[in-house]
Amino acid sequence: MKAVRYCDIHTHCLPTDPTAPAVINVDTGEPFTPLPDRRYAVGIHPWHADVDRLPELVRRAHHPQVVMIGEAGLDRLAEAPMGTQIELFEEQVRLAEELRKPLVIHCVRAWGELLDVRKRLRPTEPWIVHGFRGKLPLAEQLLRAGLSLSFGRLHNADALKVAWEAHRLFIETDDCPIDIVTVYACIAEELGVSVDALASDVGRRFAEIIP
Repeated sequence: MKAVRYCDIHTHCLPTDPTAPAVINVDTGEPFTPLPDRRYAVGIHPWHADVDRLPELVRRAHHPQVVMIGEAGLDRLAEAPMGTQIELFEEQVRLAEELRKPLVIHCVRAWGELLDVRKRLRPTEPWIVHGFRGKLPLAEQLLRAGLSLSFGRLHNADALKVAWEAHRLFIETDDCPIDIVTVYACIAEELGVSVDALASDVGRRFAEIIP
């Protein structure tokens, strides 16, 4: 029997299981020394929005073990001006399109601006909002716009269910020191499905976008 694989679309921690399908996030301000057989996402977080980081991001983004761009996005609580954040976000959207790699998104209180960028640039690569904790109306708006949502231990139950029903749900550990299996078990119970069914469904989506 094939073993169940618990895909983690976004983590800042090195998975204890070296064979686990996980995308490890590395900001451009952090050292980047890829380990064999690991997958990575590289980006410029809106908390650290600085155009001087772009050349390093581009260099890292071409690495064969980098399978996603991000975290990229917009955050009204960040110190950087929104204009700078939007400029850097757009550059990362274009980079993701050029390299044909999905974009993992961080967004806080700037959903209108985020969707405006999407309308203007019309990206074709998947956009995945990580750590989604918004309520049902926002989840529905983002799903209608074509985005997928990734959920961790803390989330809104109604938003979780609508993403599951839309087949646009991913699961993550983010920076939480919790095992991905535990997150799957909690979400499966909340959805009223088996852990195996949840892992199989998320795993199919993961395999469609992550090499």
